[in-house]
Amino acid sequence: MEYRKLIKFGNSSHVISIPKDWLKRNNMSKGDVVYFEEDDKGDIVISSKNPEEREEKKIVNINIDDLSTKEIELEIVASYMKEFNTINIKGKEIKKREKEIREILKRLVAIEVIEQTDKKVVAKDFLNIKEIRLEDLRKRLDIVIKSMLHDSKLGNGKGQFESVITRDLDANRFAYLLFRVLRRCIEKPGIKKEVGLTSLEVVNEQTLVLTMERIGDLAKRVSREDSRAKLSSSEIKELNGLYDKITENYNNAINAYQKKDYDISRKVYSENKLIQKSCDKSKDKIKSPNAFKVLNLIREMSNNISLIGEVGIMNSQSTLTNVSFE
Repeated sequence: MEYRKLIKFGNSSHVISIPKDWLKRNNMSKGDVVYFEEDDKGDIVISSKNPEEREEKKIVNINIDDLSTKEIELEIVASYMKEFNTINIKGKEIKKREKEIREILKRLVAIEVIEQTDKKVVAKDFLNIKEIRLEDLRKRLDIVIKSMLHDSKLGNGKGQFESVITRDLDANRFAYLLFRVLRRCIEKPGIKKEVGLTSLEVVNEQTLVLTMERIGDLAKRVSREDSRAKLSSSEIKELNGLYDKITENYNNAINAYQKKDYDISRKVYSENKLIQKSCDKSKDKIKSPNAFKVLNLIREMSNNISLIGEVGIMNSQSTLTNVSFE
């Protein structure tokens, strides 16, 4: 192991000398550019090549024979998350299952089918992850979730359910992309710094995105029940009253998280207990099995919104205590 001392250079910089043998091996001389990259331990790695140029093109092969549609989706989405540049989907059933494969690929941002035969579908990833702004993506996901909550209120019927399904696909697209960016932040600390997050904030963002996606999925299930059932006007009124409460609490939870407002996040968490009590009281006012299904979905949705409040608490500074370090 060799070591070098820091040498002060000007008023605000320091320099180190680089071993001559290393320069010779890498065919470098005066005026050439070296690259710095921070690893996951916080150490600086010096390279003669741009880290972006050193990234390998990754290819994955997926055989779909004997797989269910859900299993195919999981395999493709996992490959997308892991940033495989080319996804080769192979198997004897390609021709028969072409439509469902393309439907899955449509849910992934910047994935395009570049080749297809009777035995394979080749998808290429054209995403430049450095052009993605995390905050913008989260806001777009939030807009989709809010529209799903609005459209899934009881009494809208089957027609509105089709709209909610379309929004759910949009929510999945944004969620998958957000998970991919956050995964890159964990693997590449330099990316984490570029988006301005600490390690703890990356974990909080992952929890937030996962919870938002669950809330959207629950809204879809509420809308499905509404499209199937014939709820009475009194049941619709009672359940929509609860729905208004959880929608308001969701809005407060997201706003508190974005503003890092500890007090509002705490109120969101506390509000869930009141909503759960209201759900208990509503049991006596509804009768049909479908109404009880919706009531249980509302309970679950409220619990997930409460989780956003918890994440907001962890993501902000308490106003109740003073912290000091000795």
